[in-house]
Amino acid sequence: MDLRRVVICAVGAPLLLGAAAEPMRLQPQGPWDVDYAESSCRLIRTFGEGETQTKLGFESTGPDSMDMLVVGKPLRTSAEQASARFLPVGSKSFEGMVVTAVGSGDPAVLWSSVPMLPASPLAQVEREQEEQRRNPGVRPPAVSVAEQELRHTQRQQFADAVTELKIETSRHSALILETGSLGKALAAFDKCSRDSLKDWGVDPAVDEKIVRPPWALNPATWLSSNDYPNDMLMNGKESNVDVRLLVDAAGKITKCTSLSHFAEEEFNRITCDKLSRRARLEPAELADGTKVPSYYIFLVKFRIAH
Repeated sequence: MDLRRVVICAVGAPLLLGAAAEPMRLQPQGPWDVDYAESSCRLIRTFGEGETQTKLGFESTGPDSMDMLVVGKPLRTSAEQASARFLPVGSKSFEGMVVTAVGSGDPAVLWSSVPMLPASPLAQVEREQEEQRRNPGVRPPAVSVAEQELRHTQRQQFADAVTELKIETSRHSALILETGSLGKALAAFDKCSRDSLKDWGVDPAVDEKIVRPPWALNPATWLSSNDYPNDMLMNGKESNVDVRLLVDAAGKITKCTSLSHFAEEEFNRITCDKLSRRARLEPAELADGTKVPSYYIFLVKFRIAH
């Protein structure tokens, strides 16, 4: 579209300063690819061509949970955050961190723990999370297997209804990826996540019966400002580090795996080193109170105070 012609033809009409431009729309250039990676599952698809080529990727940190990364030149922005929402399901916008893709150097946005639920169950999840934030020392009550199955069904129905992903890098710049229904892709992605449990050392059949996941005891004490890597601090480097902690039936950490999207290995090394020695958890439980091995996802944000 020639914007100069639009302005010339609009003489006599009120000029709206700062009005948002039409979103750039990109169509898929191939099918979804489900990647059974070593430490996680990835669901990837490419949109657009040439200078507009953009890659959308989902990565599991555990069944029914995922991060989202979008990489491409259309995301270029001076902002530190960008929002996204699924359409046309009327989902809430969620904020992601603007980063640079390793290797290509292309602009990218990373969203942690992407919410993929209809408004009502999502609001319930947010209330539960808010209650936990207000009472960080109180272990949440058990959630029945039936309730978990219902939430999984709601998540799948939400994915079935999605046809687009809208990304806003500023008030005046938006990108729409025409994903089509995410239903089949999400189902394949979830199967990969369940299959991967065996590789992590967790029995999928037991995991499905857990009503109380592992509970972190005083996670605020696991890391401190003194643990910030000196080289990273001197160079102004920041990072998010997602780790998966394998927790045995006694609450002991048996393995730490970094799921970080960032290149600075020192962040990953220090996080797993400190958490493996300092983290204390109560183990997962079945409905009858039996303690069983499971896993715990923990996000560490390394930030420099300004």
